[in-house]
This record gives sequence, structure tokens and C-alpha cells, in this order.
Amino acid sequence: LKKRHDLDALQAKRAAEAITNPRVSRKRISDKSKKVKVVKAETILIQSRHRKNARTRFNRVSKKGMQTRASDKSVVKTKVWDSVKEEEVDEVELEKRQEKEQQDKAADADSDDDEEEEKNDQELHKIPYKANSIGATTVFAVLIRPTIHTTPKPVKKTLSTLRLRRMHEGVFLPYTDATRKMLHLVEPYVLYGMPSTETISDLVRRRGFCRVDGKRVPLADNNVIERELGEVGLICVEDLVQVLSSASLDAMEGEKDGT
Repeated sequence: LKKRHDLDALQAKRAAEAITNPRVSRKRISDKSKKVKVVKAETILIQSRHRKNARTRFNRVSKKGMQTRASDKSVVKTKVWDSVKEEEVDEVELEKRQEKEQQDKAADADSDDDEEEEKNDQELHKIPYKANSIGATTVFAVLIRPTIHTTPKPVKKTLSTLRLRRMHEGVFLPYTDATRKMLHLVEPYVLYGMPSTETISDLVRRRGFCRVDGKRVPLADNNVIERELGEVGLICVEDLVQVLSSASLDAMEGEKDGT
């Protein structure tokens, strides 16, 4: 009985292997492609649905634009900055602080509480900032989603036009009407915004490269910038940062040279 049971188990195992990995002639198939990848029907349906939704959105935005989803006016919001911790305070944490202060104030109505409240007000600063890129001359765009086989071809072509071909790759772009429309077309795949001068300087010093004799050379030395970009009037990193922040014609020439 045990021998018969072992034979039945062996036959069942071979039958399962024949389904997942069917045997074929060695002449027709190589060793690397012997295994057959099984894709569930649900996965195929989900990928098809994603492809259809992305194509529908691309066609709608290309014809009608973003409509009410994108504002043509500059939106100014306020963020709370903690000067002691040197970090931004979240709205939830700010509400918890205010609730705690109210409870402490209700428990003890002494002068010490008033002094603590004034101290907290001095620690927290409200800083206004622009919540959109309206009025900006330059934006920095980063590819945050991979372009896989479910990505429609028009989206891939637009991303290639914006020079966003790899994951987490970022580029400086002049914020014109044409660039804005292209960013709206691929908005689910990119993250973009108006960079400050300090951010541009940090990016150029850390990740800035140029092509010298077919090799990537970092822009850490002003001599490299003066030798390669001196023809367009750039002799140091500060000049390059100023040109990128203003998105002038010299900036476009500098980007073509490999910055």
C-alpha cells in the first residue's frame, strides 16, 4: 500500500509539472526559455483597464485641456514652520498642540500659561508660499512612475520629448504654454514644481554633468564650465544657476550642451 501511495504521489507531481512546465523538443526551445510564465486572467484585465484609462485621459486632456482641474491664477497657501525643530509642522500636529494648549489653559489660568503661549507663538511661524507654478519661468520635473508595457505610446512619446526616459530622472524645463500642456498630458507620471535658487544650486553641484570628449564630467569645477560653456557666456556655477532660474535663451543653449 505504501509503494502504491508513493507511485500515485509521483504521478500527481509529474502531472502538475507537465501543466506548469510542459516538455517540448530541445531543438525548438533553449534552456533559458523552458519555464512558462503563468499570468492570471485578472492581471491581464487590470493591465488592459489601466491602459484604457490612461489612453482615455490623454485624449481628453489633449482635446479639452485640464478644464477646472488646473487653475490659471497663482494660488498662495500658508505653512507653519517650527523654528526650534527646524521643520514644517503638520496640520494634524498643529491641531493637537492647540487642543493641548486649550486644555492646559482651562486647567490653570495663571500667568505662566500666558508666557508659555507667547513662547509657542514665537516658535511657530506662518510662511506663505505658492501652491502652483503659475508665473514661474522654470520648473523642475521628475519621473515618478515607470513606463511599462501598459503605458500608452502617446504618453511615452511625450515623456521622451520632455527628456524623461528613466525612473526618478529630473530635468529643468522652461514653463511655457507648450511645456505646461505637455506636463498636463503626463501629469500622473511626473511630479513638477517651481524650484528655488538654493534648490537649483544644490542640484547642479550634486548631480550636474556635462559631456567632455564623450565622457560625463561633473560640474564641480568652474574651469570645466568655462571651457565647455564659455561660448554662451557661462564661466561658473553661479552663472549656470542664474540662467536656469531665469529660463533665458542662454539656459536652453546650456541644456543642449549637456547640463
